[in-house]
Amino acid sequence: MAANPTMEKRLEAETATQLKSMLDMELRRVRTEFGFDVSMLVGVDGRIFASSIPDQLSPAQYRLLNLVKANLPSLCAQLANEAMTLNLSQYEYGVTVVSQVGHRSFLVLLSGKAQDITAMDETIAHVRSASEVLRHVFEQRPMRQDAMAAYSKETADELHRLGRQLFVEKFEETPQYKRNKDLLNYLKGELTRAVGVGAVQEILSVSFNEVGTSAPYMKDAQWLSLLDLLVEKVRAQGGDVLADRCARTWVPEVKRRLKAFL
Repeated sequence: MAANPTMEKRLEAETATQLKSMLDMELRRVRTEFGFDVSMLVGVDGRIFASSIPDQLSPAQYRLLNLVKANLPSLCAQLANEAMTLNLSQYEYGVTVVSQVGHRSFLVLLSGKAQDITAMDETIAHVRSASEVLRHVFEQRPMRQDAMAAYSKETADELHRLGRQLFVEKFEETPQYKRNKDLLNYLKGELTRAVGVGAVQEILSVSFNEVGTSAPYMKDAQWLSLLDLLVEKVRAQGGDVLADRCARTWVPEVKRRLKAFL
């Protein structure tokens, strides 16, 4: 079979579920890699769009979380009315960081341990980059190379990584994957009736290799090319009459199924 191109593939957030998944992935990364305990994407109306919160909170973490929730109206007002872009607050029991994501949203980070905020320059730089990533995803901007050109290397690399991670974790939920699985199952059944179960896997393996990819990643034109290859292999094993009968049945049915998934 053709090599699995998973590491080359990326997904953009095209559905609400995929959008939520990408936001959750990035918030989890920010929390764990940058030394925070809680991360949240919040709207200026106070809605929490996504969050990464541990199952168990320490007293300091819980106190900070309640403090931020109590201060949300003020934070929202500062973002909406005073163009606040960054807020860093130090408390006896920890720190909070609020970073603007878009005109209507912001990133909130909590750390339930005492820190020297004068030594957080590198962390804040990472937070600002993560805010750009979240804005790009939240506003569902395209992942094209020209769209990446305006970002720093750190931001662009993280967007590419998120796209790959979404592909790995969610590709099987996409319409493309479901369509291709349906077509593969249909052709497997038809091939079994035409040439017998013993020859099916070899015929499919050779044919997919000739097309140059594997079933999950097939495009419309590749399915039609695969059909031509399968019919010719049936012809070699069962003769012209069988092959022509298969072609008359398979080609319109595959085209119908391709069109049904548009």
